[in-house]
Amino acid sequence: MTSTHTRGRASPEEDPIATGLLAGRLLVPRRDNFVARPWGGRRLREFKGLAPAADAMPIGESFEIAADDRDEEAREHPSRIAVADGVEACLPALLDARAEELLGRDFVARHGPRFPLLPKTLDIAELLSVQGHPEGNTEVYVVIAADPGATIRLGFAEDVDARAFGAELDSGRRDQRRLLDLCAPYIDQGALQSVLKPWFASRAATVQSVETNLRALLPAATASTEVERLLGALHRLYWRVLDSMNVIPVAAGQVFHNATPARIASATGRMPSAEVHALGNPEGREVLMLEIRRPGPTFRAWDNVRFPLRDVDTDGALTSLSTRRTAPEEFIVTPQPVPGRPGVSVSVALAARDRGRGQHLCDRRCARGAARARRVGARAHRCRRVSNRGRQRACSPRQSRRAGRCLTCPPRAG
Repeated sequence: MTSTHTRGRASPEEDPIATGLLAGRLLVPRRDNFVARPWGGRRLREFKGLAPAADAMPIGESFEIAADDRDEEAREHPSRIAVADGVEACLPALLDARAEELLGRDFVARHGPRFPLLPKTLDIAELLSVQGHPEGNTEVYVVIAADPGATIRLGFAEDVDARAFGAELDSGRRDQRRLLDLCAPYIDQGALQSVLKPWFASRAATVQSVETNLRALLPAATASTEVERLLGALHRLYWRVLDSMNVIPVAAGQVFHNATPARIASATGRMPSAEVHALGNPEGREVLMLEIRRPGPTFRAWDNVRFPLRDVDTDGALTSLSTRRTAPEEFIVTPQPVPGRPGVSVSVALAARDRGRGQHLCDRRCARGAARARRVGARAHRCRRVSNRGRQRACSPRQSRRAGRCLTCPPRAG
């Protein structure tokens, strides 16, 4: 939505009166900063209290607070703030104009006129790509709701030879392109994905079980032997890549800190960074989670033989990743009881370079499952603080109890 202004009046980003009002209250971005993804689901609108959309497109992400133009995705999907009388302003522009008033002088001196974290709500209905992030960029995941039996892939389960692993992924990418070349003249990539997705997701599936469906869409002249060979090789690689990572069950209320374990960081001298991950699962058991990360690129190493083809950067991903063995328990943040508050616990995760500190409050209701979590909303799962060094203060939890809401709190509003 484009904000409109009265002719001759300063824009909200430049208006000192409007900015002064904003500096004294919570900054609550629009709830519908949605991004469609091929792996997305259809729970985000309901979770945020919005009416269903007519197009029913799968929504993968909601960018909650996006105000750092150094990140390509944050730049494409900036947060918008209601100023007054239906007028909206772009949060990055507000920070460019009045950062110290909205973030605090110490905060701006440390981070500049930007919000140096990128919290997003993810609705994961299928596997995400196998990916990594630049060295020093860690991630925190807060599980809001999860289907029974839902899992994620996180961290290598065994030591991996980066060169050999990369060569396998490159070979798989060539095989995928060759399969597309054979099929593309006769079937579009969306239809190809519909046929192959459930087949790849079944570990026990045979080439013969999918070839019949595929052959019905292809002319008899298509090289059958070559198609069979490519399908077999890609199916084996699909599962070999997934099996190289830890399979971690997830449930509502859990918190995960995706960061290089301390034992590996100290042994290698590398800064703690996000380990290899492929959120979601091949069974399609849906997960709704809050992800908090630093702005920066995502390096997609492998896209699980997804069509249409998307860009990958295998070399960039493997260069950024540790390929040492990890264990699931090294990523799980154990809740600690809050003194004086029976039944209430807090999970704390620290980001690399002391860039941030996330706290997640959870009461007894967190353990009662996804449906209950959705019903009580933010009262059962409340990110109480996403703050960085500086004088940015946490907001009162009483002001943020509606499910599906994220906000930032100017110093004067704390």
